[in-house]
Amino acid sequence: MNKNYRWLKLSEEANALDNLEKAYYFIREVHNDAKAWKWVITTMHSALYGFAICALRGTNNLGVTFDTKWGKRLISFPEAIKRSQDPKWMGMTVQSRHLQLTSDQEHSIARLNKEFRNGLEHYIPKLWLIELSGIPRIISHALDAIKFLALESGNYNHLTASQKKKIRSLIYQSQKILKAYRVKRT
Repeated sequence: MNKNYRWLKLSEEANALDNLEKAYYFIREVHNDAKAWKWVITTMHSALYGFAICALRGTNNLGVTFDTKWGKRLISFPEAIKRSQDPKWMGMTVQSRHLQLTSDQEHSIARLNKEFRNGLEHYIPKLWLIELSGIPRIISHALDAIKFLALESGNYNHLTASQKKKIRSLIYQSQKILKAYRVKRT
């Protein structure tokens, strides 16, 4: 490596963790700035997608990619969530477990993706009023899924002990703020 250049080094786990950290940063801002919810939604979506990919990847990328005429492509967010719930895709070791979502959690994660994240990322010119009262619950459900995928699935990942500790802390602190937000608003 040329010492005159600076490099950004990312792995799947580091990228997902960075998105979770950014989500926490913006969760702390929602009491003061309603626009922070936009960033909570997009970073939380990216974190959940990233940790699902990490849990599904195993020792190779076969569970998370497919071939096209343009080369390898990553599976979609909905496909990653679907595969994370399938014991056939998640069963990599004797300790592996698959993601088990309640119907409410599944609905929240689908809304996070299709209604909110996609609406924000592929913004069609319009006036969009977003009712915020249900967003903390949606984000809380995404955090539950991240906790399982990153820390409890029993699948291969390359998280260090300090990264796992950080994930636990970020999830705990985020859930605490989201709960206070819901209580304060009702």
